[in-house]
Amino acid sequence: MKKANTSDGYFRETFTYQGKRYSVRAKTERDLWRKVEEKKRRLEEGIDVTNENTTVDRWFENYLTAYKKGNVTDKTYHQLEAYVKNYISPVIGNRRLKDIQTIDLQLIMNSCAGKSQSQARKLRDLIRQAFKQARISRVLIFDPSEGIVMPKTTNGTHRALTDEERLHIHSVARSHRGGLWVLFMLYTGARPDETRKARWEDIDFKGHVIVLHSAKTDYGDRRVPIPARLYKRLKWVKQDSGYLFTQPTTGKPHTETSMKQMWRSFKQALDLDMGAQMKGGAIDPETSVVADDLTPYCLRHTYATDLQSAGVPLNVAKDLLGHQSIAMTSQIYTHLSVDAFAEASLKVINFQHAQQRKEKKKSVGNR
Repeated sequence: MKKANTSDGYFRETFTYQGKRYSVRAKTERDLWRKVEEKKRRLEEGIDVTNENTTVDRWFENYLTAYKKGNVTDKTYHQLEAYVKNYISPVIGNRRLKDIQTIDLQLIMNSCAGKSQSQARKLRDLIRQAFKQARISRVLIFDPSEGIVMPKTTNGTHRALTDEERLHIHSVARSHRGGLWVLFMLYTGARPDETRKARWEDIDFKGHVIVLHSAKTDYGDRRVPIPARLYKRLKWVKQDSGYLFTQPTTGKPHTETSMKQMWRSFKQALDLDMGAQMKGGAIDPETSVVADDLTPYCLRHTYATDLQSAGVPLNVAKDLLGHQSIAMTSQIYTHLSVDAFAEASLKVINFQHAQQRKEKKKSVGNR
């Protein structure tokens, strides 16, 4: 009998059955012996035998239990379970391992297109590791995951919201205490620190403009237009003076800590709105949907891409975003959005057609 692992307190025993090694663990020696005997019985009866006819769901369940449980944090383990539940099981969960082709796995990966790069990588790594282990364990001869590639995704704070995130953010913002604050960043491009300085006196309601006081002294203040959707919310709660955003219990201006707490609260409400479930007073990790890399700066980046899609010139966008140099703005404008590209293409085509018509008219006139 092996001694308990001092790092997690579990007793472990390994044994071989039909050329394959199995590992069992338990909190006590007595429970370990019971689990070993139960495992051997299930193998002898064919219940736990794994082969190429095993379903994908069963293989991933076994893989996570054998190779991840106890080797990763509980949070990471629940996230991996959620990836299987939300991405893998609905598509190929009931199919046999031997029937899975590379294209099946690529289609699963393609469902992450336009979403968080970190989430897509975690899903890709899970698929690759699980199928690689199936080949190493000689459950499969061929590993179908070797050929899968990453779809085009977004990266960290330098990404805009997805359409789905934007839709749910507007939904949650209707009732959450941080709703106006989130919409303010989305529709003005304000940095989180700049929202702490925003005052009612800075708003010109007649001109639909607000002055933002940059958190970075060398950038200076800037005037930003207030779109109708945000204007209506501000007008509804309008005050004569004071800070726009204050702590609910004290009425004092927000600190960095209190704003981080408000974002965590909003993000949890967003997760629920997107389909997550509560368990024990917290979000059940197995059902969590919201992206790990969704931060307040994603709202600012969305504002920047909205300017680009609206055709706002680079030099104007620089001032609206409060960038010190146009090079910083150009980093965002470098990658045209789909809508901006389509609009630009249409403008070019229309211009070229107009030029052709002018040339034809001129040619006819000269005859």
